[in-house]
Amino acid sequence: MAGNRAIAVRDWSCAMSDEIGRVVLAINSTDGDTTFVLMTISQAAKIAQELRSPKLVPRYDI
Repeated sequence: MAGNRAIAVRDWSCAMSDEIGRVVLAINSTDGDTTFVLMTISQAAKIAQELRSPKLVPRYDI
């Protein structure tokens, strides 16, 4: 496993397959590399929910 890394995203696309019950996310970075992420429909729904309502993180530097 490669571990965590941050990339600058140029664009992305998403497709769903009802036959295998998976969602494919293709992320095109500014470097020209394409990263494919395969996840279940419930994982994609959880990510979508988190993007709609992000949790507030308390700031301790104020």
